[in-house]
Amino acid sequence: MPKKGSGKRANLPTRDELPTVGVSRLRALHLITPSMSSALVAFGEGESALVREIRVSHLKFPNGGSWSFFHCPSCAKRVRTLRLYDGRVVCKACDGLVYAGQAGDKSGVIERLRKRLNGEGRLSRPGLIERRGRLEIALRRALIVQRRNRLGSLRE
Repeated sequence: MPKKGSGKRANLPTRDELPTVGVSRLRALHLITPSMSSALVAFGEGESALVREIRVSHLKFPNGGSWSFFHCPSCAKRVRTLRLYDGRVVCKACDGLVYAGQAGDKSGVIERLRKRLNGEGRLSRPGLIERRGRLEIALRRALIVQRRNRLGSLRE
């Protein structure tokens, strides 16, 4: 079993490192309205920005509200976020990458979760009780992944 961080994905960036644009932010700024069928989306700023026209669709609700979605230029899937990867605008299904938390060392994640469960840090406010079960499950999963990574490195 190859060690994580080696092989095909070793030199690839993670999704967290890519420039992104979300349809929700553009709706909030009134750059996308429910009457639009496409929108100009810019990755970057100034003269060096990459600008693409992206198809947009809207889901209208009976109460008068609506959600907007981009259509991925690669697969035409309805998505809320698009990323710029290798000069192409793609969705998360098309980029073939993982998030930073899915690759590499879990020790930082484990420490953060333990602090949250002990009532320390930024989440020591009301509402911890409702999230406690989900935090405990996330901590268990992170410990399992860390243990598997250690066992995988011992076998090599």
